[in-house]
Amino acid sequence: MTAPSGPARPLRDATALNRAVPIARPGEFRALRLGALRVWPPVVLAPMAGVTNYPFRTLCREFGAGLYVSEMITARGFLEGNHLTRLLASSRPGERPRSVQLYGTNPSDLEETARIMVGEGVEHLDLNFGCPVPKVTRNGGGSAIPVRPRLMARLVAATVHGAGRVTT
Repeated sequence: MTAPSGPARPLRDATALNRAVPIARPGEFRALRLGALRVWPPVVLAPMAGVTNYPFRTLCREFGAGLYVSEMITARGFLEGNHLTRLLASSRPGERPRSVQLYGTNPSDLEETARIMVGEGVEHLDLNFGCPVPKVTRNGGGSAIPVRPRLMARLVAATVHGAGRVTT
């Protein structure tokens, strides 16, 4: 996808503060590189529970390619074959790059889930270390993980190991 051409013009919905800020010029920004993955435009839609499902990601793609992360799924639920978890992690042919956000507190669950997902064509895994929702934090996940940096390191290492070698 290319950036819009022509002279920069104010956007209709721009506030007075930002009305004079021009839109990006062609070539002004480079693609985002995440290992072998190239994302253009260099914009990532954050995962949002109840929002970034497949229909919403499809709608966003119609307005410009980039990286659109799925809703958060639990590694344990995925491994146990939970129907809703599998549905949230699913995609359709042509959804590229495919990105899924994982939540888990058990390194072996994350490792195995990463292995399976990469085998199914997932190109980007996002680990949730920021969710403040009590049902996540009371189980030691989300934003409760960074206060335990050794656990966080184990979770990241296990996911990377499960995902396998990244090629460039």
